[in-house]
Amino acid sequence: MKTNILFLSISVFMIGILLTSCGEKSKKDATEVKDDLKELNKDLKQGAIHTAEEIKITLTEEWDKFKTASEYIIENTEKEIKALRERIAKVNNKDREKLNKQLDELEQRHLILKDNLAVRSKKFKENLVEFNEKAKDNQQQFEREFNRDMETLGKALKELLKDNVD
Repeated sequence: MKTNILFLSISVFMIGILLTSCGEKSKKDATEVKDDLKELNKDLKQGAIHTAEEIKITLTEEWDKFKTASEYIIENTEKEIKALRERIAKVNNKDREKLNKQLDELEQRHLILKDNLAVRSKKFKENLVEFNEKAKDNQQQFEREFNRDMETLGKALKELLKDNVD
């Protein structure tokens, strides 16, 4: 019986030592995991900041190029509208009214596009654009729509006098 009690005591003592040492190791591992998570979160935040800065730089550079090209196209369109007004002034009264009305509508579309470009430009200047992946998509969509509308306007201006006056 003494042997059983001694064996049982030693077993309980050994199990107690094992559990105690495992518990300390688990606590140490948990602390290390928490520290690793904190470090990982810092890295992720820093990475997100760098990504946002890269997107901002890229979008700003692309915007400047697009804006310069668009302003050149707008300026040429304004010259073309002015030239068309001069040509329409030489047409007979009946056709002149019709052509002036059509040109006024086209000029109105031109002004809307010019205003859209100015509004977008103002947002970039004042950093009102949120620079993220969605901003890239929005920027590309704006550029596609603007270019398509300018191209449509340019075709309409070219065809205005083509059909009516030679």
